[in-house]
Amino acid sequence: MTGRRGVVFLALLALLLGVAVGLGYLLGRRGETSRVDSAPVVQAVKKVARLATVEMEMADVVRFEDVKTIFVFDVPKNAVLRVRGRVLGGFDLEKGFSVEADAASRRLTVRMPAPGIVAVDERVEWFSETSGWLNPITPEDRTRWGTWARGALGRAARDAGLFGKAEAHARELFSGAAAAFGWTAETSFAAESGRPSP
Repeated sequence: MTGRRGVVFLALLALLLGVAVGLGYLLGRRGETSRVDSAPVVQAVKKVARLATVEMEMADVVRFEDVKTIFVFDVPKNAVLRVRGRVLGGFDLEKGFSVEADAASRRLTVRMPAPGIVAVDERVEWFSETSGWLNPITPEDRTRWGTWARGALGRAARDAGLFGKAEAHARELFSGAAAAFGWTAETSFAAESGRPSP
């Protein structure tokens, strides 16, 4: 009889232990599912940041002139170029990119560097050239004028609002990526003075 009570007691003890373990497992899983994990949304925002570029098509006509004085005579050389192309505006993430997550409010704070010109894909057409044997147009002139025309294209895009469009596009991308996870995103950008000149 005593042996039978011992077996029943052990069986009840095992049953209670099993119920306690089962409840602990269920409660633990419920706690895990209600926990807010910011890692996926932060990783998504980091990936999106690399894609935050905008593109503008620009065109300009530029005239160059260099004058060389020989004795008392001015000998000019000049050229007229038409430059067209695509200017890409975006962000150099090495210059200051961070994402902070507040799990309680499900809010991301994204800090971005100032936008800049990422690339210029230009097509240059030479309309007219004037030079003489005393002041000829050299390959160095062509290289220098082409570089200046490329910079002029970048400046024209900047003046047309390229950087503002890049910021608006980045905000839109981050808000969309965060909203997909049920979060909100607040984005700020570094001051304009830090922008590199094209």
